[in-house]
Amino acid sequence: MKQRKIPSPAVLCGVLAAALCLLAGLLLLFGFALPHQYEDTFLGEMKYKMERLETTEGPRIIVVGGSSVPFALKSGLVEAYLPDYQVVDFGMYAGMGTVVMLDWAQTQAREGDIFVIAPEQSAQTLSCFFSGELVWQTADGAFDLLPLIDSSRYESLAAAFPAFAGKKLWYTLTGGPEPEGVYARSSFDEYGDIVYPDRTANIMSGGCNPNDLISFSQDVITEEFIDALNDFARAVTAKGAKVVYHFPPMNAAALEPGTDQTAVDAYYDYLDGQLLFPILGDPGRCILDNGWFYDTNFHLNASGATVFTKLLIEDLKVWLEDTSPTDIVLPTMPSAGTANLGTDNTDETLFTYQRIEDGWILSGLTEEGHSAQTLTLPGSHEGEPVVGMDKSLFAGNTVIREITVQPNIGLLYDGMFSGCTALEKLILTGEDPSAYSAGDGLRDGADFLICVPEEALDRYRRDYFWQTYAAWIQPMEQ
Repeated sequence: MKQRKIPSPAVLCGVLAAALCLLAGLLLLFGFALPHQYEDTFLGEMKYKMERLETTEGPRIIVVGGSSVPFALKSGLVEAYLPDYQVVDFGMYAGMGTVVMLDWAQTQAREGDIFVIAPEQSAQTLSCFFSGELVWQTADGAFDLLPLIDSSRYESLAAAFPAFAGKKLWYTLTGGPEPEGVYARSSFDEYGDIVYPDRTANIMSGGCNPNDLISFSQDVITEEFIDALNDFARAVTAKGAKVVYHFPPMNAAALEPGTDQTAVDAYYDYLDGQLLFPILGDPGRCILDNGWFYDTNFHLNASGATVFTKLLIEDLKVWLEDTSPTDIVLPTMPSAGTANLGTDNTDETLFTYQRIEDGWILSGLTEEGHSAQTLTLPGSHEGEPVVGMDKSLFAGNTVIREITVQPNIGLLYDGMFSGCTALEKLILTGEDPSAYSAGDGLRDGADFLICVPEEALDRYRRDYFWQTYAAWIQPMEQ
């Protein structure tokens, strides 16, 4: 038999290089040449916000921040009470990073502008965090946004490109995201404010999300981010604009334990001493009753947006020395949203219960419950709804394999399944992803799949909050 000639290392390297070049070329094709896929998503609104920022004439009030801005701002109301200014709602998903919003805003600064910087009071948004993956999705179909980003972020963008290109190819072949509800682009109005009709009341179990508590500790904001804010202020004031800082709306029920007015004042004094531009108003006024919020500790319902917009107008008027009245009639605080009742009470007797005002909390497991390998959290007990569970209900349970959660229990705590070494599946029966609220640490300390109704699979994987867990979300068995 004739012996095959083994290619030389140089030839092998050449073949490998050619293959890598081909792969890189395909990725570029997938990323740029394929039809854009994120037009209808929440992030798809960004290019329209940028367009408004570029084209709005005259002196402007530009409010920059995360998604709390479009959930809190009624831009038309601001224009009605500050008629010398046009308003640009320049708030977008905070998961991209506040710094990229500053990058884009800075490019369009003009003389007479007022920039209101209002990031959410959380460690991620008050840092120089930057998500290349989400920025690629934002720029899909608007790639002219990319050169406007600070060059220090290009490395992160490059690293995120292959995943973006691969996902875009997949969507092209199988159908792109078709978001529904408040986190679709259709929920924005012409200003870029959220106007979703069902955003009427607080839908969070217990009125707040304890996975995302609000801190006024000095270390919640990084020195690097403070430098970025001051650099932004220098850049836009050189163009004749002004910059002010304003606190976002914050859920009083979500403050870290021990947070009092002294802590808030101390944080204000620290920040005021670090920034090169003024802070408007009193942060304590931005800490609002949970009845004004919607689905996160920073997102207001429609009535709450009126409350906060009036507050912002008043603070701007004080700073502008405008003594005209702000006679906005405030709405009545809405009642909490009605809980979705679960209908499966098969395992009702395997839990212990604690009575609260709105119904029952699952406080523990009975002896039989501790030995069960599968459990369905009941929808009601003694004829009244089960509305929540203790965050330590399953901690350290080494027996449980499957847990089914009906939509009457909306809050899932970070790390609540820590130590559940046998857990294979967390089954969510609700078809609407917004029925459940989870932070980024739901799977901390345990390794399990998240199973959802097959007809809702894509909705969960593309959901504003649940997309974090897309790799673990699978259809439940029929």
